[in-house]
Amino acid sequence: MSPVSLHLLRVGACRHLECMAARGGSWSPVEFPALCGLIRHSEHGWLLYDTGYADHFFAATDSWPERLYRSALPVTLAQEGALKTQLACLGIGQNDIGTVIVSHYHGDHIAGLKDFPNARFIALRADTQHVTALAGRRWRATLGGYLPTLLPGDFLKRVTAADDCPTRDLPTWLAPFEKGFDLFGDGSLLGVPLPGHSHGQLGLFIADADGRPAFLIADACWSLPALREGRMPSPLALLVNAERGRFVETFTGLRGIAQRECAVALLPSHCSIAWQEFHDAS
Repeated sequence: MSPVSLHLLRVGACRHLECMAARGGSWSPVEFPALCGLIRHSEHGWLLYDTGYADHFFAATDSWPERLYRSALPVTLAQEGALKTQLACLGIGQNDIGTVIVSHYHGDHIAGLKDFPNARFIALRADTQHVTALAGRRWRATLGGYLPTLLPGDFLKRVTAADDCPTRDLPTWLAPFEKGFDLFGDGSLLGVPLPGHSHGQLGLFIADADGRPAFLIADACWSLPALREGRMPSPLALLVNAERGRFVETFTGLRGIAQRECAVALLPSHCSIAWQEFHDAS
């Protein structure tokens, strides 16, 4: 198994009611960071898991109906917080990113895809088919949290279905999640389907991320403390999921891992507490 390093980067944030992410939360708006994973693979170089926000997001939401997205979830992105700026500060060029693993196609996860012209993309086939079918269906796309214009013009030539990668058994302690897609054929990065939130959400299990297991779980939950306590998102928030019943099943399975396995870093895409815990333990 090839060694892997993982760094979490905060790339913008939106504001929304705390109670939407977890029942029992306040009715006050709080900040939800957009986190992405910067991964260094010994053979395949620099990779990303999602991209967070980017300037492309503001361009894509300038007109109606897409402006509804920006109005409902006000976004902030400082210039120094842009992903390409953060990478440059680390000595990484945009052309150095060889792969972007797409958890799902909501705008806050893919806004930076156009900034990586040399990257290939990996996503679950069902989600790719869903977002490409929304091209030109602007109202339906916006109401579902999708902004198809964020995709590069040659996207379909550069995207690979994770489903076509070899299947590998996950560790038994990750039950009820049993199988993952071996994205590089060496066991280092396993794509794990996390059904419910989108039509094909892809989590990422890293058995050895700088000496500890990490499980990037995207929007399978929005708050790590709420997951540990079993506090589901609000009923209104559940309505935005593609399959509510499967979201609940995925959330429940992840909660079991959170209760049993303290060694694994569970990393939702919008939880600053999870980010801080991972940072402190690194």
